[in-house]
Amino acid sequence: MPHQKTTRNVLREKGESTEFQILLEVMRKQPHVKQKDVADAVGITVQAVSKYFKKLTRDGLLEAGSEKADYRLTPKAYESLRDYLKSLDGYVSRIKSDLKIERLLPALATKPIKTGETMGIVMKEGVLHAVAMNHPDAEAFGTAATDAKSGEDVGLKNLQGKVKSKQGKILVVRLPSIKEGGSRTVDLAKVKRLYEEFRPDRVGVMGVVGRAVLNKLGLKADFDFGITRATALAAERGINVFVLVVGRMVSRMIEEVDLTNMKHGSNIVYEVKDVRIIE
Repeated sequence: MPHQKTTRNVLREKGESTEFQILLEVMRKQPHVKQKDVADAVGITVQAVSKYFKKLTRDGLLEAGSEKADYRLTPKAYESLRDYLKSLDGYVSRIKSDLKIERLLPALATKPIKTGETMGIVMKEGVLHAVAMNHPDAEAFGTAATDAKSGEDVGLKNLQGKVKSKQGKILVVRLPSIKEGGSRTVDLAKVKRLYEEFRPDRVGVMGVVGRAVLNKLGLKADFDFGITRATALAAERGINVFVLVVGRMVSRMIEEVDLTNMKHGSNIVYEVKDVRIIE
C-alpha cells in the first residue's frame, strides 16, 4: 500500500482495500494465521489470499515464520495501516461535512444547562462531562441541544476544539495456564506488589486462573468479559488498567491495543509482567 493516500481515491482501489482488510485479519490472528480463516473474513477465495500473501511479503508488509501458518506484520505494515486509517477517517469526515450531518456528542452535565448554552467539555474517569466555559481543563466546547439537570446526559453540537485527555497505561500480568499449575504457580506477593505500585483505576481479568488469583488477594475485577476491547478503550480514555491474562491471550491483548492506537491516533503504553514462580 502507498505511504500516503488522497481521500478521493481511498475507496476506489479495490485491491488496496483488500490488502488493508487482509493485514487487519493477520494482525488479529497472528502468529498462527490460517489462509482459509482470512479468506472467510474478507470474502475472497483461499487462492486469492495466497496471492495477496505473496505480494504483501514481497512488499515488505508481511513476514513468514519458520513454522507453517506462522505470519506476522512488519513495522512497515503497521505504518501503512495507520496511514490508511487516517485517510479513511478523513474521507468519512469530509463526507459528513458535505452532507451536513450534525453530530451530537453526549456528555454528563455538571450543572443545570439551558438549550443553546455553550459548555466546556472535559474527560473525567473516562467519561465526557459538560462543564462551565471557564473550566481550567476545557479546551473543547459545544452548544447544548437540550436543557439538562446536573448529573443528566446532554447532547452537545457545534463542536470546537479538542478534548484534553492524557492516555492511560496498561499493566498486563501474564499468568500460567491450568496446565502450568494455574494459580498455585503464581507469585502472589509479586502480583500484589505490582498492583500496589501501579495503583490502577480499573482491574480486568480473563479466565478462571485470573479469578482465582484475585480471590486469593482479596481483589475484585471491574470487567471480565470482552476485556481486550474494554481494556484498550479504557486506556484510550485516560484510565490505568491492571489486567490478568493467561498465556497466549497476552498477544491478543497487545494486538487490540495496537489496533486502538492506529484507529484513534492514540499512544497507549503497555507493559507485560510475568508472575509465574520459576523453580
